Amino acid sequence: MSTSTVLNDEEWLKLLEYVAETYTDVTLSRGFTYFKQGQVISLSISDARLVQAKVDGSEAYRVSLNLNKLKEGSCTCPVHGACKHQAAVMMELADRLGYPATQIMNAKMQLKRAASQATSESAMMKLPTMSVSDWQQFLDQYTLSIKPTYDQGIYAQQLRSHLSTLMNVAIPFSDQDRSFFELHQALFLLRKVKGQNTQGVTSFFTSSAAYKIYDEIMDWLKEKGSRLALSESSERLETTFAYIRTQMAAQKGHSYQDFGVYCALWDEWMASGITAALSYAPKEIEALKTSITDDSAATPSVSAAKAYLHLLMSQPKIAWAALAEGPTFKDTPPYLFVTFFDHLQDNANWKELVDWLTETAIFFNNPRTRELDTYANYWQKAVAHFPEAEELMWQAFESLLPRSYFLIENVLYEQGKWKAWLEMQILQGHDPLFHRVSVLQPIEKEAPQLLLPYYHQAVNHYVALKNRHDYKAAVRLLKRLEKVYKKMKQSGRWEAFFVGFVERHSRLRALQEELRKGKLLG
Repeated sequence: MSTSTVLNDEEWLKLLEYVAETYTDVTLSRGFTYFKQGQVISLSISDARLVQAKVDGSEAYRVSLNLNKLKEGSCTCPVHGACKHQAAVMMELADRLGYPATQIMNAKMQLKRAASQATSESAMMKLPTMSVSDWQQFLDQYTLSIKPTYDQGIYAQQLRSHLSTLMNVAIPFSDQDRSFFELHQALFLLRKVKGQNTQGVTSFFTSSAAYKIYDEIMDWLKEKGSRLALSESSERLETTFAYIRTQMAAQKGHSYQDFGVYCALWDEWMASGITAALSYAPKEIEALKTSITDDSAATPSVSAAKAYLHLLMSQPKIAWAALAEGPTFKDTPPYLFVTFFDHLQDNANWKELVDWLTETAIFFNNPRTRELDTYANYWQKAVAHFPEAEELMWQAFESLLPRSYFLIENVLYEQGKWKAWLEMQILQGHDPLFHRVSVLQPIEKEAPQLLLPYYHQAVNHYVALKNRHDYKAAVRLLKRLEKVYKKMKQSGRWEAFFVGFVERHSRLRALQEELRKGKLLG
């Protein structure tokens, strides 16, 4: 008889039900040991679905199983029925038929899982009619068996793997709802991982896992946000906003992932239907206000969300006031302002961008701040379109000294303000050898005369150190200085300087030798 026809999935569940009702855990455990040790030494199945087997125990026992009438099974051991030998035979049979033998050993648990899966599949069919909050509750139940681990990246991957099984079910979603459900699965992952923070188990693994999921959501919105079809219907979007509001209202500390997703969704809506979005914005602002009942319970994310909506409504001053009214505003991390800067820049609101850059300068004067380059780039773009603001830019940079030295240098260099740039180099104790040759080439081409004091000062410095290594550096500088004079077509001035230089240092034999090696002296 072909083993493929012995049991189907329905009959397999009936076998598990029989095992769960009839066998004790101890008997099943002992049967599993017999099975794993290969003590089922023979097994055959007749066309009438009768199983005959031999099990090597304290002696060879003969086991009979009737798959049509499971209760009629027997064994020649002293127990006669529901024994470890019969259990081992059922596990051997399962293994040969392609079913996991461990499911027989854990029959009760497997039946619970099967029942839960059946319930889940029934609930899946109702997902298209569920609300967004019901979706989240469903996902909580669906992943109940996945337990958090110390490494939240592994936890997130286990959740993601379990959720992927939903793709195998033909849920009757509309195209729009399918996209929203996909988005909410990602929001669910973010909530579950961030939830570990509130349980006092925050770690590097928790933080990095949350940011990775956040980045995935943002990438999804960029690539697939159009599938949400926001211009056609806003119902799912509005309830999604409501869900994110609850997350922002429950925020602990300066964690802005939910705020970032919130803003990205608004940007997507604005891009697909600006009229509908702007008409809904005042209602959403009121909803944000009522999401908290006590001003002391306001969170930074809720304040930032209100500010962003006012910015979308072209109310930059009200937006700033809303942001500044938030709790712990003075501790706002600089990266939060980038969201606002981007909006003002993308909409060419250069004057308002200058105002925001001016107001936020103090937040970038922080030893832990890594966004100074980004801050400077916004200033340069603003000044390029609004030249009147250049003086304000320099004032902002000066207020950030000494951390802003490199900003000022970079901007001066990019603007070709060579004199001020060279003065900063001298002030910081740099000399021409500090830079790659290519850095000074634009100055040699446009304003070579400005390099003369820079080179002369450096030459005198290295000679004064009076050691051969520094003499070699002085010679390198002299050779480059000669090229500068020739660039200026003032070879006579060079020759006059060099003759005087050699005469002044004629007693420094090591220097004279290096000058000869450098072919500056004959």
